[in-house]
This record gives sequence, C-alpha cells and structure tokens, in this order.
Amino acid sequence: MVVGDTHGAHDSLVSVLRKAGLLDEKENWTGGKTHFVSLGDFLDRGADSRKIMDLLMSLQEQAAAAGGRVHVLMGNHELMNMTADTRDVSAAEFDSYRDLEAPEVRVAEQLRYETLLPEQRTKSFDQLYPPGFFGHQAAMSETGTYGAWLRSLPYMIVINDMALVHGGLPQMVADLGLEGTNQKLGEMFRAYETSWNALAKTLGKEGYLNYDEKFDIASALPEEIGGEFLVAAHAELFSPDGPLWSRENSVCAPLTVEDTLQAALNSLGVNRVVIGHTVTPDNLIGTRFEGRVVMVDTGMLSRVYEGGRGSALLVQGEKLSAIYEDRDARSEVLEMPRRVGIRPGGLTDDELEQFLKTAKIVRTVELGEGVTKPLRVDLEKDGIALSAIFKDVDFREVRKGRRIEAMGDRWQHEVAAYGLDRMLGLELVPVTVPRVVNGKQGSLQFYVEGLVNQIDILEQELSPGGWCLLAPQYEILKVFDALIFNQDRTQQNLTFDTHFWRIVLIDHSRSFESSSTFPMNVKKSPYLVVRPAMAKRLATLTENNVKVATRGYLKPVQVRMVLKRRDRLLKSHLAEDQ
Repeated sequence: MVVGDTHGAHDSLVSVLRKAGLLDEKENWTGGKTHFVSLGDFLDRGADSRKIMDLLMSLQEQAAAAGGRVHVLMGNHELMNMTADTRDVSAAEFDSYRDLEAPEVRVAEQLRYETLLPEQRTKSFDQLYPPGFFGHQAAMSETGTYGAWLRSLPYMIVINDMALVHGGLPQMVADLGLEGTNQKLGEMFRAYETSWNALAKTLGKEGYLNYDEKFDIASALPEEIGGEFLVAAHAELFSPDGPLWSRENSVCAPLTVEDTLQAALNSLGVNRVVIGHTVTPDNLIGTRFEGRVVMVDTGMLSRVYEGGRGSALLVQGEKLSAIYEDRDARSEVLEMPRRVGIRPGGLTDDELEQFLKTAKIVRTVELGEGVTKPLRVDLEKDGIALSAIFKDVDFREVRKGRRIEAMGDRWQHEVAAYGLDRMLGLELVPVTVPRVVNGKQGSLQFYVEGLVNQIDILEQELSPGGWCLLAPQYEILKVFDALIFNQDRTQQNLTFDTHFWRIVLIDHSRSFESSSTFPMNVKKSPYLVVRPAMAKRLATLTENNVKVATRGYLKPVQVRMVLKRRDRLLKSHLAEDQ
C-alpha cells in the first residue's frame, strides 16, 4: 500500500488507511504483513503534519511486531523543514509545536531581532516567527525528536519489481543505482549541515537563520570562505536533477525523458517506479510511460488542492488498484490520457476533439498574423468555454520537374501534423480537427493559454528551463520537423508552456513537401539526433498507419516521402551511443 503527499491532511490519511484495512478505529495497525509506504511530503501546508509523524512513527513499531513494514521516505518538504526553509509551513502547523518552544528562546530571538536596523525588520516579530516557530525548529534539528527520525529516512527504496521515490528518476539514479543514490544524497545532506555549522562558527553567527538568509550570507563572502557551503546548497539533493525534486517523469513530454527513465529502471533492476510530488491532473492515481511510472499524489490536502482527495495505491503482485476516501469500491488504475495544454473541465484529447467539432461558435476574431490570417474562435458547450485557432489557407505545392516553384501552405497539414504527433506519442501538438467556420472549411486547433514564443522570451528576458530540460525537447522538435518537412519553424511559432517549460508546437501548414531530404534549417541543426526511444517509435511507421494517422489529408507521394525521411533519420542521425 502506497500513499503520496499528505501535507498535514491527517484525517484524510486515516480515513484512507481504515478503508484499506490497515488501521482500526483507534488508529492502531491492523495490516498484518502488509508493506505500507509513505512517499514523503507529509509536512507543510496543512495543520496536522505533526500528528501524521506521530502516527507513522507508531505504525513503524506496530507493523514490525505484526510481521509487516512501514516504510517512510524523504520528500522535498521534509528536506526543507530540516534546512530551515519554512516558507510553506502554515501558522496552524507552527502552533502545534508551542509545547516544545522554550520561552527563553523566544525572548532571546525577539531581542536579537529588535537589534536589527529598521529597514531589516520588514514584519513584526510575531508575523515573521509565529507562536511555536522556535519549537518547530528545535523539533526539526539534528537532536530534535522529529529531526533525528527524519534524518534516518531513506531517499529511495525497492520492493520486489518496484522502485519507490518521492519525485522521480533523473539521470543521477541511472548513473548510481539504488545504494549509490541513497549514499550520495546522504553525503550531500551531511555536507550541507557540516559546511554551514563550520561557516557559522567562523562568522560567530548565533540564533535562528533560515535557508535564504544562510544562502545570502555565504554568497556575500569570498569564495574561499563561503564557497564550500554554496557548493553543498547547489547539489542535486536540492535541485530538479535529484530524485526528491524531479518532475520529469510526471510532466515532461514522454519521448524527451523515456530513455533516461528506462536507464534508471534498468539500473535499479525494476519494471516500474511509484512517485508522488506532482498532483495528477484529474486527482486520480494513474500511470504514464505504459505503466512504468505510477503517480499517486492526488492532492490529499483538498483545502489547498482543488478537487484533491485522499487515496492509496494497492499493489498485489502485478495488479494495481486505487482506494479513495470518497469512493466505496476500489478503482482501476489507468494510463493517463495525452494532454497538450491545460484545458477546462479536465477534457481528454479525444473529448476535446469532439468539443472542437461540435461546440457552439460564440465569436470569431481576426488575428491578422502571418500569411495565413488565422481567426481566434471562442467556443461554448455544456458550460465549458475555450478558444481555438482557425486556418483556411489552401495553397498547393507547385513543382517544375524536381524544382519546387512555390511551397504548399495548407490547413490540411495542421490536422495531419497533429495526427502524426498522436500516433508517435510526442505530445507536442495541440488537438487539431477539421471544421467549417464562417462558411469555410479549415483546421481548428485548441488554443493553449499562456504560451510564450522565443521573441517573448528575448523581449521579456525570461529564463527557460527548470522541470523539463530544453535540449532533449529540441531534439524531438528537430526530428519531427525533419519527418514532416516543416520549413516554417520560426521564433513566433516555437512556443513554451512556462509552468513546466514544455515545448508546444503550432503552425504546420507549410509542411509535408514532396522531398526525401530535410529542410535546410533542420539538416544543419546540432539537435537533429534520434535517441533510442524515438527510433523505436519511428520504426513503427508504415504507409498504411501514416495515412490513417494523418486523417487521409496527405497524397500518396507525401506519405511515401514521410517514410523516406524516416529512413534517412534512422540511417544517418542515430545517437552515437545507440
């Protein structure tokens, strides 16, 4: 039995565990030989995280006596609390530690605070350090009851053919395996604590300092004094490159991370990984990567996560099922549907296709951008409203012998590109369907709100990157553009979802030329590399399935050229390590 992030939602956790048969009415263990796993992040946001720790610590002893096991893993929020990063600790959570707060400590800290310059005191003392704050810090310290227990927790475990970790499996896990990853992360944490303790002693720093204050102090010092601490603070333990913070298995386009995921699973000797850290889009337990990743964070703290619910994953051999506090029967765990862009109503792509085809057109607005002169179309149906982009451009390719006199620019290619993306599992192109708008036949593409293009990035001085790495996304982009002969990838139509910095590809009307080579802007790119996962998908293409995937909008010669370009990609652009 596995639970994801509980964030102080004690009552929901207890409700789920009772429904699963692991607890009785007095919160005692009744799970027998069951292995129960908490994936971390039981701290922060909610009021009752201390009660959850007390419960987990008690259940560890009770389960062991009954022949079972309670495994509690480190999450990024446990790490935050141990390193004095308290930005997500609620006032109610601090208040639960008032019994551990020595009055003399609070008085001393207030006197120290009042010696600061007025401009350094941006809030009142009680606003900055709510009642119970210093009791919380004492409890989370190396010698505190909870702090000592937290420091004993593993970062990742393996049970049978399944790895369990809070965030995911980045390259670090592929390189180091289970024992090596746990050892390395432990060393990183000890380096952080010992380097700060040494620095604080050198500087004569006393009293409470939070994570940011420590970082700022070290950054202002010469490298030979503050450098060791800064190196420790930048380690993978504290970044998306490590398994506590990584979201690549949860939110990134599958083919951009699939090779790393499989390498990590191979290194661990398992077939799947169960993760928390990222709330699922529909607040249901689900899988990605054909069942190799199981996501179990359903937003248990519903006060914070809209639509959230208590849940637990039940693993019985190869069978997975879900238990929810708001459902009586166990539920099947399903593969998460493809979603490019956040849409209202939780529509899947199949549902969104039907919506775009049948919803009432409320308004159309001329955008006046580019040669295709697209329209923005506002749609409504069943209380759901969203927008789409309509194109009716239809200029066929003009050839003179082998020479292309005029490039094709056709709305049909928008639908074909979306269909090919879906078949290959790229998850880059928004849902696109054929539809008549204002009496004209054309393509209607779901408008993903909040995208920025490369011009926006330059003008607004944005910093792309974070959860989803850019380099593997550029590789998939270039392979796709080579496959469909897209000669119109510009700074305007290379767009990003800034929440996770995922590429979203739009504007494919000038694609699918009858050429067996690649567009010039693609063939010269250093990112034109075919990795193993992509090669596997490309190898599945046939004349028949390409024709079906592209909805019959390509001529036979265009289909054949897709396959010729595929062959060229597999022959000349495979990654060197394949």
